[in-house]
Amino acid sequence: MPVAFVIALVAIVLLLAVVRLTVPSLPLRPIAVSPTRWEAVAVLVGLVGLLLHCTAMFNRAVLAVVPGSSTYISAVNAMAAPSVLLYVVPAVLVLLGLRCQHRVAVTVLTAALLAVGVTMYDHGPVTVHLTAIFLNAVLLAATLALLVGRPRDPHRSGTSAR
Repeated sequence: MPVAFVIALVAIVLLLAVVRLTVPSLPLRPIAVSPTRWEAVAVLVGLVGLLLHCTAMFNRAVLAVVPGSSTYISAVNAMAAPSVLLYVVPAVLVLLGLRCQHRVAVTVLTAALLAVGVTMYDHGPVTVHLTAIFLNAVLLAATLALLVGRPRDPHRSGTSAR
């Protein structure tokens, strides 16, 4: 991945995080949904899985310092069924964790994750795939910053687990 790509992406995600932490009206109260703890964990695990997949694909040396990661890196870069599975499972976890968010946001994120998957395995130009990754990451960060409330505690009065 080009350094400018990574810097721009990290800057946008950090900016969205700062906005979330400093703007009192966020998340957008009329349409924000607080996830259950399970949903929050699903999103977190899914995001880590997606990040690992990208790292294995574009910056192997970073992941290679982790003992035993060579099998994972090889599986991702073989671009066969295990690689697809190692992308699809985290993507589905993210979508499952965000499934109760605004319908438009979930639809757009689904399309963005599909675009990343298709451009990854269609043997097309890497620039198209990087563009899909960039848009997907910004959309995910925006959804988390603008729409996702604090996880609900099902043991508190007035809340219930879904």
